[in-house]
Amino acid sequence: MPAIRSVRSVLAALLTCLLLTCLLLPLLSAPAWAAQDGEGDDPVEFPAWTRTYTGRIGDKAVEATLIRIDDRLSGSYCYAPCSIDPGKRLALEGDIKDDKAELTERDMQKSSAHAAHTGTWELDWTDGAPSGTWRAPDGTRSLPLRLRETQPFPFDVRIVASDLPDRDDSCERAPHVSAVRLYRDGKLFQELPTDSQNTCGVFVPNVVDADFDGAPDLTLALDLPNSPDVPHQSWLFDRAGGRFRDAPDSLQEVTAPEFDAPHAAVVSQWRNGCCEHGVTTYRWQAGNLMQSAMATSAVVPVLVGGARRYCYVMPAYRDGRIDYPERVEQIGARLVLTLGDFKDCTSEDTLTPMPRIDVWKRAPDGALKLVRSEAVRWKQVATAAGKRYCPEVPFFERDRIRRIVLSEHPDELCTETRP
Repeated sequence: MPAIRSVRSVLAALLTCLLLTCLLLPLLSAPAWAAQDGEGDDPVEFPAWTRTYTGRIGDKAVEATLIRIDDRLSGSYCYAPCSIDPGKRLALEGDIKDDKAELTERDMQKSSAHAAHTGTWELDWTDGAPSGTWRAPDGTRSLPLRLRETQPFPFDVRIVASDLPDRDDSCERAPHVSAVRLYRDGKLFQELPTDSQNTCGVFVPNVVDADFDGAPDLTLALDLPNSPDVPHQSWLFDRAGGRFRDAPDSLQEVTAPEFDAPHAAVVSQWRNGCCEHGVTTYRWQAGNLMQSAMATSAVVPVLVGGARRYCYVMPAYRDGRIDYPERVEQIGARLVLTLGDFKDCTSEDTLTPMPRIDVWKRAPDGALKLVRSEAVRWKQVATAAGKRYCPEVPFFERDRIRRIVLSEHPDELCTETRP
């Protein structure tokens, strides 16, 4: 009998160990991010994509962008061409299920609390290209609606995340995205590991032509810092291998990349701290991205009715070039200031950043060329605090540049030795 009790004790102990192992193993094998996020459930997978379309509502041409996250669909559209009035867009929001969607259309010109309901979209993706009906808010009028994707992507895009985003936009949690999955004909084609987390909701993969070879590539934002310098992860489609591969580091290191296919340029608009904004352009050379041009912001001193003003101007990218919309330009023998509004200029004398006047001239090909740059000089003058080296600042006045020594506050702007 003692031997039988001993065997039973051993079997009971083994059964207890097996039960504990079954309970603890899923916890021990859970991904690291699940424990960090406080989520013990398995990751979820759901559709997530951004697509751009052209099409028609009745007899009017439209351009639209739609974003899908799980069963929610949002976006906006405008009547083509949108470049005529890029700010005049109508917002779209609704649900999609079984290839059918109903979207509410609202006027984006007004605040979200008072945005007028301007129509309803009923779309069906059953045949591939979305089509359906636009209906007036009161139901008295309807028009046929058909869209065509501008950059078709041959895969269904889904993401793997720690949880579904909040449907109520409360931003109480931000799911961690660990992979982008691509499906073709219902079968997994490729999984692309990533590490992406927005501050609210999820980032959605974008289809781009990052290397301008005509094949669709992918890019995904990784996090949202307190600046426009958003890091991205990109994948290029390798035609030879028929698969996506990680883009070279020279692209991965570019923040907030924009891809200008007509000019074969990758553009990054960035900020360095509080007081410097810039634009950098890159071009592909032998499989790597090389910097081709860069421009930074400047403080332009201006005399307005005899009063000193300091105007912060920033570069902009347009038509394949970096330009300064607000600048001092030489036209013939005259100097012209293209800045017409001084309400955002400060009256406080400052040397941070150091003010300067760049004089530009438009070349025959339309590009701006730097003629000369007028910088601050240091001049020794008599001040209330004795002899000091004070800044002699160039100011634009009407059609000329006038230099003024700032010596009224020697303890703030002047020094005892030459800088």
